[in-house]
Amino acid sequence: MLENLIITPKQGRGRPKKDATTTMSTFNPEEVKLIRGESLKFNEALFVPFKTGTEFDLILSTDGGLMPGTSMMIAGGPGSGKSTLVTDMLAKFTMQGLKCLLIQGEMDEIGHYKYCRRMPSFGCVQTLFLKNHMDNVKETLEYVFNLGYDVIAIDSLAEVLAMYRDQNGGSAKQAESWLLKLQDSVKKGNNALGYYTSFVNIQQMTKSDEFAGSNRLKHMMEAYCAVERSKDGLERSMHFEKNRDCDKDYKIYFSIYKDGVHYALNQAEEQN
Repeated sequence: MLENLIITPKQGRGRPKKDATTTMSTFNPEEVKLIRGESLKFNEALFVPFKTGTEFDLILSTDGGLMPGTSMMIAGGPGSGKSTLVTDMLAKFTMQGLKCLLIQGEMDEIGHYKYCRRMPSFGCVQTLFLKNHMDNVKETLEYVFNLGYDVIAIDSLAEVLAMYRDQNGGSAKQAESWLLKLQDSVKKGNNALGYYTSFVNIQQMTKSDEFAGSNRLKHMMEAYCAVERSKDGLERSMHFEKNRDCDKDYKIYFSIYKDGVHYALNQAEEQN
């Protein structure tokens, strides 16, 4: 009989659609807070910079060094040296006793091992290989961010956001919002140990110098550093196009040789 016939809908291919009601948020005007700067209070630890002991400190902040509770982006083309710069920074901080973490979204353990053979000082940097957690990227990052670190570096933003979308679906904007909100909360000390975590986000640039990802990522950071390499490959440099922690506009030159990174400040830049 027809009334006993049950028709099972054909299952569509691909990721099931999420219920739109679960993603909607409600607005509560009582949660809106208007604050004067004079009423804000933070621990004095927020104003003590982390120093690399190199010329890099000159452009990281006016106080010389990376300030706690900062989110910055370091961007450059393939082979410009941005990953080496950031890992060298973490290695120098780690050897001073700071708690640092490199979230590696591009290399696996074998690639990182070869990297550390070329740069032995990098071997001390605690590293999370995100390729081992592709099925739970969101949960993994939220867990390690909450452990409490002085500095967390991500290599690279583009890869991490792509992994997040593979797991959770959604748009690029939604993935960016999740990561930006997470970093903003943790840098303010909302983690298990109350660390004012600084985030150093490595971002890819194409060979034609096009930014990978939306400009929103760049604008939401306190600082944006461009890493460049000359066409002949002989000269590498970096400078901050934006840095709210620094009033200097120097360009730092660097080279990678003899298993290390070497920095120099152009004398002409220093005199200006």
